[in-house]
Amino acid sequence: MPNVSKPMPRELADGVFWLGDCLEQRAKGKIYHTYNAAFLLCGNDASMLIETGHPKDFPIIERQLKELLASRAPLKYLFVTHQETPHSGGLGRVLARYPEAILCGDMSDYHLAFPQFADRMLPMAGGDEIDLGGRTFAAVEPVIRDRSEEH
Repeated sequence: MPNVSKPMPRELADGVFWLGDCLEQRAKGKIYHTYNAAFLLCGNDASMLIETGHPKDFPIIERQLKELLASRAPLKYLFVTHQETPHSGGLGRVLARYPEAILCGDMSDYHLAFPQFADRMLPMAGGDEIDLGGRTFAAVEPVIRDRSEEH
């Protein structure tokens, strides 16, 4: 969880940033602190947002993206691991604000939820890679899946 002495975004490694904010969850009279992270991966030619974070964090993540991208390669890719709200809740807003960005990963039913962006969706499977310029993003098979492989 974010530490107030080290505010977000945090650079975890050269060109790898952790975005977002603390998420307070109330249960049985107590407040539990957790997070729904989003990450920015920056190459020389392109940047990629990995996850969009919780919808409540979108204004914060949007501000953090603007600040970071002001001096880095443009956001050209968005990768979400799955359709659960804390992971992809800002998907439509990110695609609307970054009209050059392409959504990558398991596309599942995204074309139904966002038909206006269907032409900006790139299905990826384990082993597929995207060159960001000096850095490569590689998709791997998930360890756990939220849905059955059978359709």
